[in-house]
Amino acid sequence: MSSQKINILIIESHPLFREGLKRVLEMDADLRVVAEGDSGEQLLPLYKQSQPDIVIMDLNLSSENGKDGLSELTQHFPDAKVLIFTVVDNSHDVAQSINSGASGYLLKDMDSDSLIQAIKTVVAGGYYLHPKVTKDFIGEFAKLAIYNQKGSFRQTDVVRPYHLLTVRESEVLQLLADGHSNRSLGETLEISEKTVKNHVSAILQKMELQDRTQAVVTALKNGWVELR
Repeated sequence: MSSQKINILIIESHPLFREGLKRVLEMDADLRVVAEGDSGEQLLPLYKQSQPDIVIMDLNLSSENGKDGLSELTQHFPDAKVLIFTVVDNSHDVAQSINSGASGYLLKDMDSDSLIQAIKTVVAGGYYLHPKVTKDFIGEFAKLAIYNQKGSFRQTDVVRPYHLLTVRESEVLQLLADGHSNRSLGETLEISEKTVKNHVSAILQKMELQDRTQAVVTALKNGWVELR
C-alpha cells in the first residue's frame, strides 16, 4: 500500500459494535475512519461530506433499511465502493446487495485480518465475498446467467482448465467455488494455509484477475468448475 491512508465511512446502528470496529480498523496503519453514522438515512449526507474511499455498512439499521440507503447512494455515486458487513447470510440479500452496487458482502463472524484484506481488495477495484455466502451467491449467479442464455437451467459440462492451471490449482479453484475459506481448504487438502494462499495467488495471476470471486465467476462461465 502507498503512504496515503484509506478513508472509511462506517454505517452501523449498534454504538458498541461501531466503536469496536473503528478501533480494529485503525490498528492498521493504512486505514482511517473519517465518519460514522447509525442509519441508512445518514449514508448519503455523510458520504457527500466525507468523500470516503470505502463505506462499511450493515443492512439491518435502526431506521431506514440499509438496502434502501445503498441503492440511493449508488444512484448518486455509481463509483462508490461499499462493503456490506452484517449477520444476514441468505443468498437473496447477497445478490440484491451486489446488484445494488455493493462490492463485497461480509459476515460479522470474520476475523480482523480478513476484514482488512477485504477492504483493501475492494478499494483496489476487486470484489470480496465471505466464504459462507460465496457458494450460494455463485450458484444463483450461474443459474441466472445460464437461464438468460438457454431459457432454462442446466449445469454446463465441466472441462477442467488444465491448459491454464495445474491439477492442484484446478482442485483449489473447485473448492473456492464450493465456498471454502483458506483454512477449511487447507484442512480438506491437508496442506498449510500458506500453501493455500500460494495456490490462490498463482490461480489469480494465471487467470489475470484480482480476487477469488472473479476467479470463481470466470470459472463458472467457462465450465471449469461444478455447482455442487
